[in-house]
Amino acid sequence: MITSLDFQNLTEDLKSYVLLNNGKHVAERNYSIYSIQLYAVYGFYVEVYYLPGSDEIDQIIAVNSDEVLELYLDSIDVSDIYM
Repeated sequence: MITSLDFQNLTEDLKSYVLLNNGKHVAERNYSIYSIQLYAVYGFYVEVYYLPGSDEIDQIIAVNSDEVLELYLDSIDVSDIYM
């Protein structure tokens, strides 16, 4: 298992590999020109910045701030928890 700091120091290819094999998609949001996907992996969160239309990844960043996570609160569906 790796920490968020270890993850951030990986190459972009290795970050993608880790997310593909071990990450769980949590939510998404749009900001500026990006579609930003939030993943949970190894006990921390990662944002993946996509450029819509090109399907290219611009950035993969480990998230260590509650302020960033709050940006996703409206997009997380918890309705099945209450059924």
